[in-house]
Amino acid sequence: MHSIRRPVIMSQLKKHLHFLRALAEALFYDMRQGEITLRATGLVYTTLLSLAPLLALSFSVLKGFGVHNQLEPMLLQVLTPLGEKAEELTKQILGFVDNVQVGVLGILGLGLLLYTVVSLMQKIEEAFNYVWEVPKSRNLIEQVRDYLTVVLVGPILIFSGLGIWSYVMSLDWVQSVAAIEPFGGLLAFLVKYAPVFIIIMAFTFLYMYMPNTKVKFKPALIGATVAGIVWQIAGWIFASFVVKSGQQTAIYSIFASLFLFMLWLYVAWIIVLGGARLSFYLQYPDAVYRPRQPKEPSLQTRELLAAAVLKAITHRFECGEPPLTLEDLRKEIPVSRFLLMDTLDELRTYGVLSLDNKTPSHYLLQISPNLVTVEHIRRYLWQGDPAQQQQAQQVKQQAGLSDSWLNDLMTKPRQTLQEALPLPTTLKQQP
Repeated sequence: MHSIRRPVIMSQLKKHLHFLRALAEALFYDMRQGEITLRATGLVYTTLLSLAPLLALSFSVLKGFGVHNQLEPMLLQVLTPLGEKAEELTKQILGFVDNVQVGVLGILGLGLLLYTVVSLMQKIEEAFNYVWEVPKSRNLIEQVRDYLTVVLVGPILIFSGLGIWSYVMSLDWVQSVAAIEPFGGLLAFLVKYAPVFIIIMAFTFLYMYMPNTKVKFKPALIGATVAGIVWQIAGWIFASFVVKSGQQTAIYSIFASLFLFMLWLYVAWIIVLGGARLSFYLQYPDAVYRPRQPKEPSLQTRELLAAAVLKAITHRFECGEPPLTLEDLRKEIPVSRFLLMDTLDELRTYGVLSLDNKTPSHYLLQISPNLVTVEHIRRYLWQGDPAQQQQAQQVKQQAGLSDSWLNDLMTKPRQTLQEALPLPTTLKQQP
């Protein structure tokens, strides 16, 4: 029995190790590619501009529940990697927050405050949508509703949980249990690492809520756990080697605190987005093995992808089988969600595909496959959306290109440039 099970266990172990290696390579490629780090840089500046309004709005809500005094220790915990400067920066930030009196801002001031907060949340959602390869963000109504829910309700839930935790830990029977081992050691461990657990739960909520797609709890929790642990390690390294070196103070003088704060924000956003990308790969493990593709697909890639999509959907239609969903197509066509969803959106825009009214996740043919030719597909992709068509029309007019020439370009690809673009008469007469 053991001799039979051992090869199976070894095979499963090799499979998991191969996946972990491919996962590490995929994450390294994503970080090296630069888009995630670029978005982290953008979030640093957006956070700097929006931090005071965001905390002011949350502070006003917490003040109504009488727990606003807990904001300072929470902010101090986040800025712990800054070492001695953490307390100084915390006081400065809270000073800015105190200066923003939400109750006396008026309609215009309150509107600007909400706009600043919503703008920050938009940037965060865009970054998470990129990580999860979701091409579209929430609409405006959903943004205002969901973002304000996070900003207003989120702090209440966090501090209510902390209050309940403190109350439970102060109960007599809990103290009695703490005196008995190993329960005492377990409670001491929970108290010591409570900030890490809070960060992990906050990341889990962020990973599940911010992307404009459905994220499962398990991938979000694993990604948040890894990100939370890396956060703590990075914070220790940052505090040990960056803050205590003193070189920044000598170089940047009075701006040293701001520089260190921005640097830590950058590291923090890299960790957050990296954990989100890990969650994406855990939810869609097939994406780990797909070929790495350039940012902008070529026209040939778009044509081939559109043909592959229509082939798969037409096959289902001809066989009388249920329509395909996005996830079904991803299994048949191993490309990024960005490319696939962009292609599906283009084909829907041109009226070739539509979504099923009864089951919105199913894609249906809008035109009979007997009426769609390859030339139609190429022309759809070539023309682009209405804005791109208008731009192409301007180029055509400025370059003096006729509709007949453009038609020949599509239907007679083998003609030479001299045949397609006849030279002026004056040039033809020259030897």
